[in-house]
Amino acid sequence: MLDLLIPDLLAPPDAPAAMREVRLPHLERWLVRAERERGSARSALESLASAYALQAPVPVAAVSLAGEAQAPAPAEGAWLRADPVHLRVDRDNVTLHDASVLAVEPAEAREIVASLAALFAPDLEFHVAAPDRWYVRVAKEELPHTTPLDELIGRNVFGLLPRSDGRMRWANALTEAQMLLSTHEVNRAREATGRPPINSVWFWGEGTTPHDVTRPYAEVHAEHVFARGLGRLSGAKLHGLPAKLASLDVPATGASTLVVLPQLEQPLRRNDPEAWLAAARRLDDEWFSHLAQAIERFDRVRLVLPAANGSRIATLTPRSKLRWYRRAKPLAHHA
Repeated sequence: MLDLLIPDLLAPPDAPAAMREVRLPHLERWLVRAERERGSARSALESLASAYALQAPVPVAAVSLAGEAQAPAPAEGAWLRADPVHLRVDRDNVTLHDASVLAVEPAEAREIVASLAALFAPDLEFHVAAPDRWYVRVAKEELPHTTPLDELIGRNVFGLLPRSDGRMRWANALTEAQMLLSTHEVNRAREATGRPPINSVWFWGEGTTPHDVTRPYAEVHAEHVFARGLGRLSGAKLHGLPAKLASLDVPATGASTLVVLPQLEQPLRRNDPEAWLAAARRLDDEWFSHLAQAIERFDRVRLVLPAANGSRIATLTPRSKLRWYRRAKPLAHHA
């Protein structure tokens, strides 16, 4: 069995018309022949959490850290993501934009996190895994209740700040971080060159590393750190992401395989329709055009498409090939 998880392929209702009306002939040919069902997952994170039977609140930070190439050792304790974001103030709204619009450089991340670490020591222990992925270790009893970053992009964050019953006041911590960043040398340099400042962090994904993670997949092909973390914690064999479906190796034992295709995530988040369309068409050429061969090799192929109103799951088997008479419909028909 092969599962292809493809987040952000079903464009949201407010996306530009070109994205909502895109035609992907190879994918459309097979969607209409598949057995289709609906799921509740609105994002790749929710889809993966469901597949691995993780209960809310999902410990995104701790799991993602397990999937990072440069994870701290040991990565024990309670963790949060503390990702760099840009808050845009417009009258009564404070709109959040994630790191996809920031293009944070490694040196910038190191300098800012060093300042944040000094500000919040010893309560928060910061760790930079990648320029756009930051983490903090915190006492378990101080973990806040948070809102996932995915749910806030482009939204007003008023009323959605982290909150806790412990000693630490997380809303105040965010204010302190923003005050520090407002005058930081990194942001002065960024603004001098016309780049948006890294004017806040967003704390989210609270929890500790789960134990005895179920193993729905024996092999995981992904660069997505949450997927890689789940694969590592469940004992799956981890691989990088191949360039195309035809290059994907079939496990000798016929074991279940997961592939996460994240190519559309960044263009959607930074509101770049042209890049999104180009990435979608490449997926159609490099991945969906090989679905017939994948059915032969894996026997069953599932296309998992998370969307804002719930996921679409299309299952392809050898019987799907017999439905050649079904006429393809636009991708938007399946949204």
